[in-house]
Amino acid sequence: MQTKPYTSLLANKNLFAISLLFFSSYSMAQERIISAGSSVTELIYALHAQGKLVAVDVTSRNSQTEALPKIGYHRQLPAEGLLALQPTRIIGSDEMGPKSTLDLLSQSGTNVNIVNTTPTIEGLLERIDEIAELTQTESQADIIKQKVHQQVNQLEKTIPNKAQQKKVLFLLLHEGRAPYVAGKETTVDEIIKLAGAINPASKSLSSFKPLSIEAMIAMQPDVILVSNRSFKKLKGIDNILKSIPTLASTPAGINKAIITINGSALVGGLGLASLDEAARLNSLLYPLQN
Repeated sequence: MQTKPYTSLLANKNLFAISLLFFSSYSMAQERIISAGSSVTELIYALHAQGKLVAVDVTSRNSQTEALPKIGYHRQLPAEGLLALQPTRIIGSDEMGPKSTLDLLSQSGTNVNIVNTTPTIEGLLERIDEIAELTQTESQADIIKQKVHQQVNQLEKTIPNKAQQKKVLFLLLHEGRAPYVAGKETTVDEIIKLAGAINPASKSLSSFKPLSIEAMIAMQPDVILVSNRSFKKLKGIDNILKSIPTLASTPAGINKAIITINGSALVGGLGLASLDEAARLNSLLYPLQN
């Protein structure tokens, strides 16, 4: 006679636990995620969570995301367009904005998740865990992190000694304006270092800053990096050299050593595409090491 209430209570507890599990699984199945920033989007795909995506920003445009709606630039997200998609969550970097749009999303009940943008390997590994937790794909995180470690180890094997390392300068080009140079604490600075080169601007500058003619000549870069977009817009090496006459007094200008880099790999911190660009840059700088 004493067992009935206990059995009933146990059954109720089991039913409650099953219900919680069901609703939790149902909730995740109904997730509608917007990704803002290429480094975030690439990790969502790497974690096999792309089935939850309902839209991405324009920096995430590639063959994988072709079928998804594009919601504008990650720094200038339109509130109405995003709300119309009825997202349950938006994931982006601290570059995501404007704040007014994020506030409206939050007020509407959308989870606004900002992940780290630290432009280092440690920052990337942390971001993998952050996005894995948000998308409940933690089982995939260790696999991706292992691949990251393998890529870094492979790059380290091809780095020449200090005396042979080339000086590489990244220029952010704006037509009609002086170029900006990437200093330390930038994704491209980390890419240059991972590729086994030296960024001469990192000694005196942080972030992106304009550079005087004298300073650029003094740095004597062996190679100039520019984004694919800038290269296409200025229509090639010769036009870039014409637009920046200062380069004629540097080894990079004399040898026409200008290399393009995927601009999307620079958005939102060091990402998986950034590592691919570091490997490609390494092979171009040191072909005999590869």
